[in-house]
Amino acid sequence: MTKIGRNDPCPCGSGKKYKDCCMGKNDQPDEKGPAEQLIEEIRSALNSRECDSPEETQEFLDRFMESKNTVPQLDFLGLSSEQVHRILHHPLDDLTDIIRFNHNLEAGAFQDIPIVKNILFFLARLKDLEPLRATGKGNLPLAFVRELHDQFLNPSRRFQFRIRSEEESITVNTLRHVLRMCGWLKKEKNYFSLTKKGRSIVERGFSEAHFFTLLQVFTRRFNWAFQDSYPPFWIIQGGFVFSLYLVHRKARRFIDAQNLSYYFIKAFPAVLSEAEGIRSLDPSDTVKGCFSLRFLEHFCEYFGFVDTRREKKTPYGFRIFVKKSDLYDHYINWSNVT
Repeated sequence: MTKIGRNDPCPCGSGKKYKDCCMGKNDQPDEKGPAEQLIEEIRSALNSRECDSPEETQEFLDRFMESKNTVPQLDFLGLSSEQVHRILHHPLDDLTDIIRFNHNLEAGAFQDIPIVKNILFFLARLKDLEPLRATGKGNLPLAFVRELHDQFLNPSRRFQFRIRSEEESITVNTLRHVLRMCGWLKKEKNYFSLTKKGRSIVERGFSEAHFFTLLQVFTRRFNWAFQDSYPPFWIIQGGFVFSLYLVHRKARRFIDAQNLSYYFIKAFPAVLSEAEGIRSLDPSDTVKGCFSLRFLEHFCEYFGFVDTRREKKTPYGFRIFVKKSDLYDHYINWSNVT
């Protein structure tokens, strides 16, 4: 019988590595989990085949596991376990057989995207004022932060309070970190200023190459959990490519964000265990709320990949509906998937 490697895709189909999922878990004696079901399939396959040597047995089992991992999975909306495993752990440039980005899109397509508009304003104002002396805590000076904060707020959702530091403006604080990661902003000898690349954006404009750099930094390097009080829930950020595919499949028309979150949980049910006992809410409600905030609002809406519609739900919240945007259709393409 073949041994499942620690770093192999978990046979339960979660898309995670075996060591991060079912390895070491004990199922109830009267229930058969995915791993046990797989072992039974392997035994059945071996019983129906005669192998003359351990090497031939191993070769057969390798082919068997490879075929299992490449079978489209219903919970993954037609993607295979092998594809989801790669989506979670490989760079975007290694996923061109699954997802492709339109690098020929003209610069004008990005100018009205919320995060791009914020970046252009941030960099242009910094060019006018640089060098800006950092505060004692190493943050942007308060007058500059307040100007950015007021500019970035959506007037329809504006909160009437005066910020007292950069940390109180999540949007400004996030953007400052992201711009440094992109290599467009620097802090030297306690002063903020533009890099050569940042100055080039102000003078020559924001291109698709800049957008792709921004996309990679925001999804693979910046920590989404930094922006909210939810638990880490790594899979929500790590699985963003799968979630983009989910938007492609299920959000061609406006769909309630809660319903879209359901499909995500169905694909990665292990995330529910991370939410147990953390809040008074049901674990599924916690995960749905985090998915909606981090993936749909802070990422997709901010990057222009979805159009949103908000309906009043309570005095303190909204019911959010999303559908994929025109930019999504022009920029994101799926290879050999429906």
